[in-house]
Amino acid sequence: MITFVPAGGLGNRMKSIAAAIRLAKAVDDELEVIWFQDWGLGCRFDQLFKPLGIDRVTLREANNIDLWTRDIPRKKNFYIPWIAERLHYQATMDRIKASKAFYEGFDFVSWARGRNVWLASDVYFIAQDIPDDAFDIFHPVDHLQERIRQVTAGFGEGTTGVHIRRTDNVRATLLSPTSLFIERMKQEPDTQRFYLATDSENVKAEMKQIFGDRIITPSDKAERGSLAGMENALVEMYSLAATSRIIGTVASTYSMTAAAIGKIQLEVLEAETNDLNL
Repeated sequence: MITFVPAGGLGNRMKSIAAAIRLAKAVDDELEVIWFQDWGLGCRFDQLFKPLGIDRVTLREANNIDLWTRDIPRKKNFYIPWIAERLHYQATMDRIKASKAFYEGFDFVSWARGRNVWLASDVYFIAQDIPDDAFDIFHPVDHLQERIRQVTAGFGEGTTGVHIRRTDNVRATLLSPTSLFIERMKQEPDTQRFYLATDSENVKAEMKQIFGDRIITPSDKAERGSLAGMENALVEMYSLAATSRIIGTVASTYSMTAAAIGKIQLEVLEAETNDLNL
């Protein structure tokens, strides 16, 4: 049995769950995914997606016992799960160790095969390259799919997606400044329309002032800590995926996930270091 805890925001969790399913298939073992709500994602899985429907894969919401026996050991739970997990499992690997192992080319298949293991991750840890169909397992619930359809119905052909992440990612703000997006978007023909997904109301206002009705952007806020905010985030992600290509932000899994869902090109904007006066 593989017990897996997806970590991070929406894109990170989708990516890591897809990796865990691939791992379970590789070792021919059962997989239990335990979904914890926290500041990074404040809703249940089934409030966003339909059941996965994959043989030998179970995804369930964390219960009160899980908080002390299956969660990622950290300061807020006094690291108590560390003890329970080491007593119950033959091998464990938390999010930080899994990320380090991934970048070092660790063999997760050999590590998990034939053992009862606990693993937490926020990356596609099983391989360096994410296959084109990795996100095909996720299907938004019907009322969110209808919202996505309504948003994307007005795209027509050739709408470019733009994702500008700001409020919770210092690196993205520093390395992908708004000015860089404005400069890049001005290089497009005057007839080019843009679907803008951003967590900053100031960016929305600035882009509308510069590009006028060429900007399509939702009026709802995409916030991590509430159900409404996460529903908005999912609708934005899948709407981005329905564009012809995406101009995205450095250090954001969200941009990458949207591009992977839509199987479209992602252009990440990153400023030269000397342009940032660093």
